[in-house]
Order: sequence, then structure tokens, then C-alpha cells
Amino acid sequence: MPLSLGDAVDLIDRGIAKIWLTPSEAETRMFEQYAGVETGVEDYRDTESAIGGLGYASRILDNAVITEQKPVQGFDKTFTQVQYGVLMSLTKPMWYFGIKKRDLTQLTTEARRACSDLRERLFAERLENSFASSYTTQDDTGNYSVTTTGGDGNPLISAIHTREDGGTVNINRVTDGIIVNLDFDYEGLKAAHRTASLILGPKGKPMNINLDTLIVKKGSTNYFKALEIKAAIQKGKLPESADNDGAGVPAFNVIGLPWIQSNTDYWWMFDSSLKSTKYGSLMYKESQAILPEGPNIVFKTGEIQHKATVMFDLGHREYRNIVGSKNTNAS
Repeated sequence: MPLSLGDAVDLIDRGIAKIWLTPSEAETRMFEQYAGVETGVEDYRDTESAIGGLGYASRILDNAVITEQKPVQGFDKTFTQVQYGVLMSLTKPMWYFGIKKRDLTQLTTEARRACSDLRERLFAERLENSFASSYTTQDDTGNYSVTTTGGDGNPLISAIHTREDGGTVNINRVTDGIIVNLDFDYEGLKAAHRTASLILGPKGKPMNINLDTLIVKKGSTNYFKALEIKAAIQKGKLPESADNDGAGVPAFNVIGLPWIQSNTDYWWMFDSSLKSTKYGSLMYKESQAILPEGPNIVFKTGEIQHKATVMFDLGHREYRNIVGSKNTNAS
């Protein structure tokens, strides 16, 4: 149903001198800070794969045949484009005597912002549920299930990540070797770097992953603690200590996501140099950018319509550039 005069009577009340629009979040693209982005996708279903390189070279004994190796097949991941959109309708009297008269025509940008905000929320949900294989979410069309597994069939953060050559599994849940899902503090930060250092590539070689960016819920305890630890490291101090020793881990960037709503204590760190669609970490695959359309005038009623749509999918094929913790200090 369109917005009518009866739905917002203040707009035509002459006794109210000023009416301001309380807009949605200005269009943002914060997800680009931690996800690879590919636009211009042309296929409804887009399957990607990878191939691992070689292991270590071997000695060649006197007059011996050189040792032969072959690359190993990597993981496949299929992305399926989903269309999202919203329609906003206004009756003709509401438009002329309410919206235009009150100079609130910027209300028409809300359809675009609704798409942008959804995109940020879906990425934040993907992080919040990065320890699970699926989760249930909802929108105005109802509840629906989202599968979160990547190319190896496991969620983004897991203790049983498959290796392409069938070798020992990889773990990217933050652990110091005894405690899993460490709380975010200086000890947890060291455990994150330890966890990343033990992740091996497709043929079992060290990856040399360099964690340089932290993701936390904006405004959370971990968010402020992260800023304090970062400041101490930048000053050459040992975080959370009165000792004069220097910090043992490098400084890092902090991304505070306001869209994280449920698992607000969770935290993640990643290597931004491996944040790309080519590498296959968390990705955004877009076939249509946010497209606002309107005004469309319904001939019979004079109703004025504005809408916006966007088509994309998100997910991961590769897991190796990121580690995560539920912040529970479980053994």
C-alpha cells in the first residue's frame, strides 16, 4: 500500500513548522575493507576453482632422474546471483502536499540506501555465523536459510579445514594450542598470529600469513580494547601491562562493524594482502549494482513509485587468509 496522507498526518499539519527526514545510513561499502569484490558478473551461476602449486624441490642425485611433481586440484565454489530490492509508493496528494511542500524529496533515496544497508548486514551476518555451516535469517518476505560453507565444505572458521593434498587439516579458530576461541586481549592477539602461522598451503608448505586487520563489533568492549592495544603497540609499549617491554606483535588496523548484532563478542583477524577474488577469500560477486528507478506514475491513481534493486552473491572459496574466535576461552 502507498504512503497516504493518513499515514503521516504531521506532513500536512500547518502547526508543525519543520519536519526533518531521518534517513537510513548513508550508502556505504565497508564490506570492501574485508572482502574481495568482483563486479560485472554475467552468469546466473558462476563456479570458480583453483589449482595448487608444487611442494618443495628435491635433491638430484648423481646421474639420477629429477623428481617429478604435479599440482593439486583446488576447491570449487559456485556463486548464484540473488536479486534484492524494495519499492516505495506515495499517493499523489501525499507527494504534492506532504513530500514536495516539506522539501523532503530526498526520501526517494531511501530505496537505494535500503539495498546498501542490506548488503552490509548480510556480510556482517556471514561473519557472525562464520563458525556454522548455515543459519536462518529473515526479511519482509519471511525466514530463509543461508548456507555458509566454502570450497572445502566447511564454514569460514573451522578446526577441520580440508587440505587439497589430503594432508593434516588446517585450523583457523584462534588457539594457543590448549585454549580455543581465546578472548580478545594481548594473549588472544598472540594466539591469532600463532594460529595463522600454522596454516599450510595446498601442498603442505607454510603460507606466511601476516595478519594485519582486526574485525570487531563497533562500540563493543573488544572494539575499545582493540584501539587501546593498537595505541600501545604503536607507542612501542607492551599492551595491558605496566612493564616497559615492547610489544611482540605488529600493529594492526581495526574495522568496527555496526551491523554485527547477535554475536557481538566474536572477533576476526585477516591478511589484507590475500583479500581478493583471485585468491578466493570472502568475496562479493555482483551482476547488477544498486539500480534506483523512478518515478513511475500509476495512470489510474496518480500513485508515485520509486524502487531500487541489486543482484549479487557473497561467500568464500578459500579460508586461509582469516582466523576467528568466539571469545569464550574454551579449552
